Amino acid sequence: MKQNELAKSLKLFIGLTCIILAICGFVIVPKLGRDICLSTPKFASLYYPFIIFIWITIIPFYGALFEGWKISNEINNDNSFSKTNIDSLNKIRKYALSECFLYFVGALILLYFNLLHLSILIIILFVIFIAMCISVFTAVLAHLVQKACDLKDENDLTI
Repeated sequence: MKQNELAKSLKLFIGLTCIILAICGFVIVPKLGRDICLSTPKFASLYYPFIIFIWITIIPFYGALFEGWKISNEINNDNSFSKTNIDSLNKIRKYALSECFLYFVGALILLYFNLLHLSILIIILFVIFIAMCISVFTAVLAHLVQKACDLKDENDLTI
C-alpha cells in the first residue's frame, strides 16, 4: 500500500471514529440513560453525573484521535519516522492512561455509593483493559519509531 493510500485510509478511519463517538456520546448514551431513569426511578438522580462523566471521558479519546490525524499527515508527507510521530505516540499513551485513571476513579465512586453493579464493573474493567493495551502498544510503537528515527538520522549522515 502506498503512503498516500495509507494516510487517506487512516484519515477516513479517524473521521468515521469521530462521527461514531459523537453519535454514541451525545445521542445513544443519553437516550439509554433516560430509558434507565424511566424504568428505574431510583437512578434518576444519577443521570446528569453519568452523562457528564461520559462527556469528560470523551475528551482524551478525541485528543488521541487528533494525534492520530497528525501521524497520518506525517505519513502522507513521507515522514513516518520523525520526532513528531514519537511525540504524538507518547501523547496517545498518556491519553489512554488518563482514560484508565478516569474509569478507575469512576468505579471507586460507584463502589463508595454502593452502586457498582457487576455488569457495570465488567464494562469498566473492559474499558480499562483496552486503554491499557493501547497505552502499552503505543509505548512500544514509540520506542520502535525512535529507533528507526535514530537509524534514519545516522544513515542520512553517511554518504
